[in-house]
Amino acid sequence: MSQPLYRRVVPETYVQLLYEYLEAHGHEPESVLGQPWPTPAQEGIGGVDVECWDRLLVTAAQALDDPLLGLHVGQTISARHIGVLGSVLLACGNLGTALQRLERYIRLVYDVIPMTRRDGDGWFELVWDVSQYQPGPLVNETGMVAIVQFCRALVRGTANPLRVDFNHSGPLDTSPYEAFFGCPVRFGQAEAVLRFSAQLLELPLKSPDPALVSLLEQHADRLLAQLPQQDEFVEQLRKAISHALHEGEPSIERISPQLRISSRTLQRRLKEAGTSFRHELNLVRHELALSYLRDPRLQIVDIAMLLGYSEHSAFTRAFKEWSGRSPHEARQLNSESC
Repeated sequence: MSQPLYRRVVPETYVQLLYEYLEAHGHEPESVLGQPWPTPAQEGIGGVDVECWDRLLVTAAQALDDPLLGLHVGQTISARHIGVLGSVLLACGNLGTALQRLERYIRLVYDVIPMTRRDGDGWFELVWDVSQYQPGPLVNETGMVAIVQFCRALVRGTANPLRVDFNHSGPLDTSPYEAFFGCPVRFGQAEAVLRFSAQLLELPLKSPDPALVSLLEQHADRLLAQLPQQDEFVEQLRKAISHALHEGEPSIERISPQLRISSRTLQRRLKEAGTSFRHELNLVRHELALSYLRDPRLQIVDIAMLLGYSEHSAFTRAFKEWSGRSPHEARQLNSESC
């Protein structure tokens, strides 16, 4: 399997963290940074080059005379700074599910270097591979602080790491970092790592995002109303698929337990109904895509994620196969007809 080509960018909404931080502390961010306020792309995938992001952080740290800027800015993270993925994470049932989705869609919020999860005896780690590219220290610190801060905001309970490793050199006095993370912090390590207790995976989230849940339900209900009527079993399958899509690519193995039948029985019953799992999955995706495209709050990349695609390009290819045009073209046609 080919490896993804990392674009070395972070979202504009994430960069807005720094601008908002400066503004909150009485500074004019555009004057301090010499760059206009970052605005997300209306269509497709935008992003700010990570080296530009690093320069903005360094410039702000020098202007504020704050070597701990990454520690301070990262703590201001909120769901809106990571787009629709933030709302999807808020809608999860527990931290384990949220981290699974973060790992799957990490490139939507940090398309710089690979992040993987590593499990051990009673712990798990989030590990960043710096073998091909080394982000700047402030980029690293802001990002790791933001993850921990966001996890704490998500869960009911304490979500401190067990250990934090930075692979860049750090200050002699690590006490400000240890005070925030609540654990030992090491600099100059071989890897960039956040280690947590495995018990955290079961922590429930404080509250699902009612706006996202409502949005998904509205689109799902609209889909079900528009689809041609089938026998009750196929209708149940379509509903199960539509509810499972925002958690990733649905499979027969994932869906069949929800219908309380085996995968083999599901395939047989679909064949008897004159259809197949792949056909129904594509049908649901197509109808939901058309519904999502009518919602101006959702960018094309957000729609791809909500439909279970890990790559924006895969959704675009599939949509062209379904309709003969790109998602962007379909959205333009829809807006012109309004």
